[in-house]
Amino acid sequence: MALALLLLLGQFGAGFFPESPSTEADAALQEQVERLLERQVDVNRASARSLLAIPWLNPVLAYSIIAVRDSLGGFGEVGQLQQVPGMTAETFEAIRPFLRIGSGHRTWTGRVVSMSGIDSVGAGAAGLRMLNRLELRSGNAQVAALIEKDRGEASALDFLSAGAEFGLGRIRAVLGDFTAGFGQGLVFSAPQWRSSLLDGPGRRGRNTRLVRSAVEASYLRGGAIDVAAGGWNACGFGSYTGRDARLNDDGTVGRLTRSGVHNDSASLAGRNAVRDLTAGFGAGYGRNRFGVGLVAGYSTYSRTFAPSESAGSFSGKDLLAAGVNAECRLGQYELRGEFAGSSGKGLAGAFELTGGWPDFDARVSLRGRQARFFAPHGRWSSLTGTGDRLDAAGRLGWHRLGSSISVSGNTYRDFELDSVPARLELRLGQELGRVNLALTLGVRYQAEQERRRTAKAEVGLRVAPRTLARLVVTDIYPEKSTSRGTMAACLLAHRFGSAELGVTAARIAVSGTGVTMYTPEPGAGRIGSSFSSSVSCWRIAAGCGVNVWKWLRLGLKTGCAWKPQPVLDAAAQLDIHYS
Repeated sequence: MALALLLLLGQFGAGFFPESPSTEADAALQEQVERLLERQVDVNRASARSLLAIPWLNPVLAYSIIAVRDSLGGFGEVGQLQQVPGMTAETFEAIRPFLRIGSGHRTWTGRVVSMSGIDSVGAGAAGLRMLNRLELRSGNAQVAALIEKDRGEASALDFLSAGAEFGLGRIRAVLGDFTAGFGQGLVFSAPQWRSSLLDGPGRRGRNTRLVRSAVEASYLRGGAIDVAAGGWNACGFGSYTGRDARLNDDGTVGRLTRSGVHNDSASLAGRNAVRDLTAGFGAGYGRNRFGVGLVAGYSTYSRTFAPSESAGSFSGKDLLAAGVNAECRLGQYELRGEFAGSSGKGLAGAFELTGGWPDFDARVSLRGRQARFFAPHGRWSSLTGTGDRLDAAGRLGWHRLGSSISVSGNTYRDFELDSVPARLELRLGQELGRVNLALTLGVRYQAEQERRRTAKAEVGLRVAPRTLARLVVTDIYPEKSTSRGTMAACLLAHRFGSAELGVTAARIAVSGTGVTMYTPEPGAGRIGSSFSSSVSCWRIAAGCGVNVWKWLRLGLKTGCAWKPQPVLDAAAQLDIHYS
């Protein structure tokens, strides 16, 4: 099933997963999906919030699932979700691996995950990346701890994290390391946070969560209390932790660094160079169709910020940010908004509208901030060198009888100063029995690079009930230069009882500079990985996963790229769970 999901990710979720998990938020998202595959959601007991943790599931469809479930008195099997209005065959196949029927649980569950990988075997221990995580849960109590090492770091214990959560009636307490998110994330935003006030009067507050991935730049360390009563929910928390920074010669802070990687003398010298004391509070009231909330956060630092560029930078030690948010659901539409301000005399706002119908789905979002809006734990966490920013994103999709058309895009007012790519894409899809066809055409902008046109064609074939094949061809070319990149990859996945095997072969051809090509391939975990190259090469990779009994899974992955000399890479994941 895991490798079947790999093909589904490539076929349906190309815009959801990053082409390369280069940031903490990207890695956190992929690890979240790994956990969802291991700890599937019981569709007969899940709230709308629980369902919204599943990729590809929009709020309208989540509430439709609950409405159909209540009318049926519960689902007898996962396949009954195909009766839900707006549930296409494409979406159902994508979310099915995350769902289960039944509530049979033991009094406690536990999981140990050990992941390691190396991009070049010749690099030795310095090129090794590792993450080890322990999770224990019993009733309303849970514990999480992890150890992480990035590529290039000398210490295997570069990042250590641990936390515990306890629930007693309507009160939930968190001690240790956690993340926090409210509303649209302008003031506090955890990585890939999906916040909602619309789970109904009996919902449990989930404004804070234990750290389960190496979010070194955004985690909080301290304690939090969540209290829920009827439709009301309130949360208060405090944190004291170190932040990486680049210091000026006089000991003041030039800027915070957020990579979380300590692989050279400069990053090691700036590790935990400034202490961050933060206090936050959030409260909300929500019913089935309407919710409002407010949030405030205060941060003070042990060193004074004195950046060289003062126009769009925070100076001093103390910061205050606060915001109000609201959400409502009207028929097939769901509307969310948040407005916030900070002591830097700047404002920010966010607006999002989603809708879903049997044959259509749509989403529009608009977010903006002034240069002097500073919220170090929010969606825009930078405190130095910022500018006015306005970005918009949207998607319109149509699907019927195996055919699908979607238009999506996101844009930034000044893309030349933004490292996140803006794009406009048109995707056409068609299901023909055991064959799936897809064509994607687009334009991308990134940093100071010129516009690049992109084209991708995909063919998926279910050769046998346990065998899937996929062919992907991609072409990228800048509009005003002679550079160009093309990629052709063939993927094959097969399941043997309790084991699955995936193999991929690819040819990447790159001419000129400024072009990087990505190819999907199997990984050591339950979801796939990707390989990137900015030079021409041949690529072969293989991955396998073996389930031993019901409590252990071992995943292995190896690959070789000829650039033109062979470069070997490898990854492994051991997953031990008890449930």
